[in-house]
Amino acid sequence: MARLLLVNRRPDQRRVALIDNGVTTELFFERLRERSIVGNIYAGRVVRVLRGMQAAFVEVGLQRTGFLFVGDVARPDGPDLGVDAEGDGDVPPPGAEVGRGDRYPPITELLAQGQQVLVQVAKAPMGTKGARLTTHISLPGRHLVYMPTVDHLGVSRRIKDPVERARLKAILERLKPAVGGLILRTAGEGLDEAEFKDDVAFLEQLWADIQKRGQVVRPPELVHEDVDLTLRSVRDLIQSEDDRVVVDDDAELERIVRFVQRFMPTFEANIQRWDSADPMFERYGVEWEITRASRRKVWLKSGGYILIDRTEALTAIDVNTGRYVGKSNFEETIVEINLEAVREIAYQLRLRDIGGIIVIDFIDMELEANQQRVTAALAEELAKDRARTKVLPISGLGLVEMTRKRVRNSIVQDLTEPCFYCEGKGYLQSLRVIADSIIMNLHQSLRGAETGTVAEVQAQSRITELLVEEYGDELAKIEKAYGARVDVVDKPAMHIERFTVRVV
Repeated sequence: MARLLLVNRRPDQRRVALIDNGVTTELFFERLRERSIVGNIYAGRVVRVLRGMQAAFVEVGLQRTGFLFVGDVARPDGPDLGVDAEGDGDVPPPGAEVGRGDRYPPITELLAQGQQVLVQVAKAPMGTKGARLTTHISLPGRHLVYMPTVDHLGVSRRIKDPVERARLKAILERLKPAVGGLILRTAGEGLDEAEFKDDVAFLEQLWADIQKRGQVVRPPELVHEDVDLTLRSVRDLIQSEDDRVVVDDDAELERIVRFVQRFMPTFEANIQRWDSADPMFERYGVEWEITRASRRKVWLKSGGYILIDRTEALTAIDVNTGRYVGKSNFEETIVEINLEAVREIAYQLRLRDIGGIIVIDFIDMELEANQQRVTAALAEELAKDRARTKVLPISGLGLVEMTRKRVRNSIVQDLTEPCFYCEGKGYLQSLRVIADSIIMNLHQSLRGAETGTVAEVQAQSRITELLVEEYGDELAKIEKAYGARVDVVDKPAMHIERFTVRVV
């Protein structure tokens, strides 16, 4: 079925939504001043080589140095390490899974401090981590991806027909450049050899230009910048001549048309300008999905719900029955909720672009057959995802552990920011804990003080109310024990976890 790509331009931001079968399946955001650097190529300088970690830090001109693993360092005279890039969707991340294991020499034999190296950003900086870098360059075209450092030919696993795969593989064999390898993308299904030749020629020339520039610039320096969100989405997400692109901005429309005329000329008629008075994202329900994507709790139609909590190490997802009462058979009720949760979880992972380690706590099921039904359903739903996923069987504790390929930060980080009130913890200390801390602080402050001393407690209204109503006896004992007076001062604007005890 044809898909719809919505491109929305704001003064400071680009937003793209992919509508598949009437459902918003993918969302992307890019602030104009904070363009994604994934895919960018830099002339970098090695600043530190860590033999024990088989890695190096490379200065490329970003806020933090990038990280380069030994398996991501190309060896011109080395063996073909292979690239497991098929099946990851249309465009594998730069340096996708280039070799792993114990097949590497010491990194000190490949890199030295101060050495200049041409690297591509494989993963954007996340949290306190710098960018993940690779020297295995990937250059995406419309139908092909050119990998100049890896001798590999592959066809996207999304192309299922074995006869068509064999035909396309034969075309790749004939078009293979003298240096490097190719991956044929889903958009190339059904095309003739002539339609791939321009892609190959363009990508080879692009690589030659990148090499020349990399040799003359002084590191750290940007050598090649990947296309922005709008053009990247058109390039990577349009799979069929029946797909459509709808744009609500004249400047973006003009850029897309120029891009399509060069790389996808037959698709130009499928680009439309949104001319309705209603906001495009509201008309298609995208704004509602954006709101849901920023919530911790996501309700299921049955009345159950899932909770999505992100930590620095992993994302935890908890499935709950909520208001769902179900049938008389309790086990079947649980299975129905878990199966509904499976669909929503797979959808939210894709919509929010959640990656890394994910732990799902389904509602406990007694029968092993039901556990297998749920994990099989999860695998089936995740097969629709462009990102690579790996799912382990339900553990003895009833948990499902999985991973999802992460290249960029989740969109939740674009939609939310740490709560300045709870400092990003997601919770506040209880009122009694705060009140107990004040009592302890009064004891410490008045110990050894002269008789007649005044201790002034300043706290938020709810805390002062609790102190007066329920801690009155405690305060009286403190006054008697230290011969002091305790004054409680109400500060409505004060942070509820903050208080001051001042001895006058």
